Amino acid sequence: MRIEIYTKSELLPELIESPALHSALMFRSYEKTKGCTPHMLVAYDENNKEIGHILVIKRKRFIPFPPMMSRWYNINGEGVYRADCNNREEIFAAFLEKVLGMFSFRHSFIKIHNIEDSRFAYDILRKHDFVPVRDRRIYISLHSKAPQERLTRAYRAHIRKAENNGVTYRRATAPQEIEDGIQLLRNYYISKTRRLPSRETLNMMLHNSDGTLSEQAKMFVVIYKGKAIGSSFCMYDNDRAYLSYYCGLRKSYPTQYPGIMAIWAALTDAHKEGFAHFEFLEVRSRSRINPKFISALLNYGGKQKGTLRWFRFKWHWLNKILRAIYV
Repeated sequence: MRIEIYTKSELLPELIESPALHSALMFRSYEKTKGCTPHMLVAYDENNKEIGHILVIKRKRFIPFPPMMSRWYNINGEGVYRADCNNREEIFAAFLEKVLGMFSFRHSFIKIHNIEDSRFAYDILRKHDFVPVRDRRIYISLHSKAPQERLTRAYRAHIRKAENNGVTYRRATAPQEIEDGIQLLRNYYISKTRRLPSRETLNMMLHNSDGTLSEQAKMFVVIYKGKAIGSSFCMYDNDRAYLSYYCGLRKSYPTQYPGIMAIWAALTDAHKEGFAHFEFLEVRSRSRINPKFISALLNYGGKQKGTLRWFRFKWHWLNKILRAIYV
């Protein structure tokens, strides 16, 4: 087995069909995002056929206080593998060795998250000095009940009141609708610790190379009196929808519940399109900061599930301290 690293989209080979999080589209999107450098690691067998691949993002951000440039590697999930592959952990370990080979003293840490099975490569990650931090996921099963049946009584009343007030929602398909939805998200996330991709990146994710609308990502807008007052951005896996970003002008339009309706638009569309699960990606960055945010999402009928985020810092003494705290 050999592993090749690609850093330019024009050099990418034809990859195994993969979910949005590890796709060539996502690679090209990060390639256009300021402060991000994508690396696609591809594993080949002795016949030069792909076994699997994983997308690794090198990020950097300037921190004003104290003034410094923070750099780190981000790995979103365990990667994508061929259907007949029975040694995924072994290949993942080889990917990890490559990432550690790229890691230098200039980088602060490596972060691995969104691994579906928390037992996957557990011993391998511990062996390489990674620290597991307990986290949670919130998802909604769409295959057993309709979303309307899972809503709490309060949220059912909020949605009914918003619709009675004239609020509508739909997928943004027109260029102006997409622009309005992106602008709402940009205005909201500019003051948040979680960063929103650039306008160009979001547009690239929403469209195919030929300019048609993509089915791997969708933008939804909440409309009131002809004006967009809320929006949400959703990505799609084989059987799972991921709500990545959402916002609403809740202070300007409190009785229209734009934030609730923005999530509801993405949730009902995922159910209509036949996806089995709907997951809130934003939980990973806000669950420990704002417990009320978690309570709000559970009103949609979501379930909580424990998961792990893995960190490896360049300072070995810090890894040792964190292991004593979290392990």
